[in-house]
Amino acid sequence: MDFLKHLLISYHTCPTEQPGQDLSGGMNVLLLGFLRYTRFPTDVVTRGFGVYQVEELTPLVRVHHLPCGANRPWTREAAWNCLGAFKSELKNWLIGRSFDFASAHYWMSATLLDELGLPGGIMFHTLQAQKGTARTELELIRQDREARLIEKYPSAYLHWHDLNNARRHHPALRGTVVRPGVSVAPAREAVAGPPYVYGWAARNDPIKNLDQALHWLAGLQEPSQLLVAGMQDGPERENVRYLGALQHAEMGQFYGQIHQLLNLSDYETYGLSLLEALACGAAVGVREDSDWARRLRRLGLPFQPGARFSEEHKRRARILAEAHSWPRAVNSWERWLSRLLKG
Repeated sequence: MDFLKHLLISYHTCPTEQPGQDLSGGMNVLLLGFLRYTRFPTDVVTRGFGVYQVEELTPLVRVHHLPCGANRPWTREAAWNCLGAFKSELKNWLIGRSFDFASAHYWMSATLLDELGLPGGIMFHTLQAQKGTARTELELIRQDREARLIEKYPSAYLHWHDLNNARRHHPALRGTVVRPGVSVAPAREAVAGPPYVYGWAARNDPIKNLDQALHWLAGLQEPSQLLVAGMQDGPERENVRYLGALQHAEMGQFYGQIHQLLNLSDYETYGLSLLEALACGAAVGVREDSDWARRLRRLGLPFQPGARFSEEHKRRARILAEAHSWPRAVNSWERWLSRLLKG
C-alpha cells in the first residue's frame, strides 16, 4: 500500500490555500491535513492563475498548478467556464505519467475523472440536493451531474454524518464516511467575563444565518460581544467586530478569546470550526434540530447558544477531539482510497 501512486484532482480549489481565498474553506484544511500525513505518493492537480507551477508539500506529495485561463475573482461560475481548458491541460499533463488510482474532490473534479476515463472515486462534503432547492443554472447542472456521478463512482464523505441523509436524495449511493481531522490544542485557562464573548466563523452566506445570531445577541441581558471570523464587514452593531479572513494558524488564538462558538447554519456537514473550538476548550452553540446538537446531547455536553463549559465538559470535549486526531483521520481516508483499487 505504501508505494501505490495516487492522483488527486482538486480543480476548483487548491488544498494549500487559506480558507476564504478563491473558494477555499474548511474542506481545504481537511485535504491539506490528509496530504501532510498520507503514506501514498500523491500528485495533486489544481487550477493555476498563470503559468504551470509545482510545489512540494511533503517528500511524497506535490501540488501541480495547471494554467487554464483562471483569473480572480475566482467564483464557481468562473470555475465552470474554465473547466474545459483545464481538462485539455490535464490531458496533456497525464501523457507519460501513470497512477494506480485517482480521486476527485468535488463534482467538477469528478466530471474530469469521468470524461478522461480515470478509475477512482469522489470526495464530497455537501451535495447540492442537501442544500435545498437548486436556484441557479449552475446549481441545476451540479445537481444533475452529482446524481449521475454518484451512480458511477464510489464516494467518500469528508464529515462524520452517517449516510442516511445523503441516501434520502440518492438511494443507490455507494458511500463511505471518512473521519475529519483536527489538531488538539493544549488546555487553556478559562476566558474571564463579563462581557461574554461569542465567536462566529463562516463565510458570508445566507445559509449560515448570521442574522439569527445577531438577533439572538441583541436579546441578551448580560454584557456580550461577538467576534466574526471570515467576514470583513456586515450589519453594524456596537458589540460586533468583523475580523475578516483569518489564516488557519490564527484560529487557535481566535477560539482562545471566546466563551462559545455559535453556528446556526441551515445545514452543516462536518463542521470543522465546531470541532476545532471543542479541541481548544470553547463551548459551542448550535441549532436544536442539528446533527451537532444530537451528537453533543449524547455526550452530555451543552449545545444551546449561551451555554458555558464546566471543567468536566471540557474534558469530554477533549476526548471527542482526540478521537479525530490527524493520525486516526488519515487512516480512515486511506482505507477508502485502498478500496478504490478493488473497484
